[in-house]
Amino acid sequence: MKKILFATTALVATAGFAAAEVAITGEAEMGIYNPDTEAQETQFFTDLDVRFTMTGEADNGLTFGATIDLDEAADRSNPGRFESPNVQGGENMFVAFGGARLTMGDTDGAVDFAVPEMGLAGGSLNDDETGHAGFNDADGFLNNIVPTLAGRVLDADGNLVNQAGFANDSGLAFDGAGDGQVARFDYSYDAFTFSISAEQLNQGDDKVYAVTDAAGNVLDTINLGSTAWGVGVSYSGDLSGVALTAGLGYQTVDEIGDVTSLGVTGELTNGLSLGATYTQFNSDIDGFDDVEHVGLGVGYSMDAFAVGVNWGQFDQDGDKVQGWGLAGTYDLGGGLSARLGYGNSDFSDAGGDETDAWSLGLRMNF
Repeated sequence: MKKILFATTALVATAGFAAAEVAITGEAEMGIYNPDTEAQETQFFTDLDVRFTMTGEADNGLTFGATIDLDEAADRSNPGRFESPNVQGGENMFVAFGGARLTMGDTDGAVDFAVPEMGLAGGSLNDDETGHAGFNDADGFLNNIVPTLAGRVLDADGNLVNQAGFANDSGLAFDGAGDGQVARFDYSYDAFTFSISAEQLNQGDDKVYAVTDAAGNVLDTINLGSTAWGVGVSYSGDLSGVALTAGLGYQTVDEIGDVTSLGVTGELTNGLSLGATYTQFNSDIDGFDDVEHVGLGVGYSMDAFAVGVNWGQFDQDGDKVQGWGLAGTYDLGGGLSARLGYGNSDFSDAGGDETDAWSLGLRMNF
């Protein structure tokens, strides 16, 4: 089947620049989905994403580039973010030389960049296999706990009454706690990559929250500092015929706590892949308990087929929330693939309900 070229490329050569390239890529998806089978009906699913990617190389060998994701730039709840230099609106840019690379904007913090996730094979339209309550995507902290601290309530003994609890698509890291812009420096040597990252919590200023009682009276204030810091190291190489990927990361925010995460995946020559991850949040918040997460993943790819299954569980002082997901993909060639996804979230051990989500349809890569 003849593939229609959607991307356009322009090469520019001028004084001071060795070469520059601009490309347009995108994905379109169509099908049906149900985000919550207990509360919603099955619906049509259509989605379109377009990215502009620009790369270049200076005369001295320095490479540079930028990417803008249009569906994030056109944020309906925050219009104009793409035009604001103090927050990211779907854009990121980098400069690199040799093994060193600096990336800023809409990019991963060191933990998310270094530690592999457990969605090992396949994919779905609505990310059902990674959107369940047991999946740790290392993006946000338990549905972004930091802003919720502004309304936290203490009892007479100083214990936190309204713990954040768990939410769907929970992550256990601090990406997104601030202005959305992450600065990350990576250095690659042999099979190892070392990373350090920072995200400003309040666009450079310290972030201060008030602690109130049940009547709304301010009892105290907490100063979270100005930055979420992260470090990480990852390894990717072949070990006795196994394509091994491993990562270790650490991230911290003043007065909130710190996150340590470890993950490893291995892909065998027969198409089978296995993985496991462990994450620990140590809390500095009075009355807010530490959180542990464990995750497992299995994937299998053969010819045009790919299928993946993952399971994960968050545990906060015995309150456990878990979930599992399934994704299947069949490559039809030419950039077209059929996709199926399912996710199950179980809040019953934490006093909640069990929910299901699924999606089915086609994805077109241009």
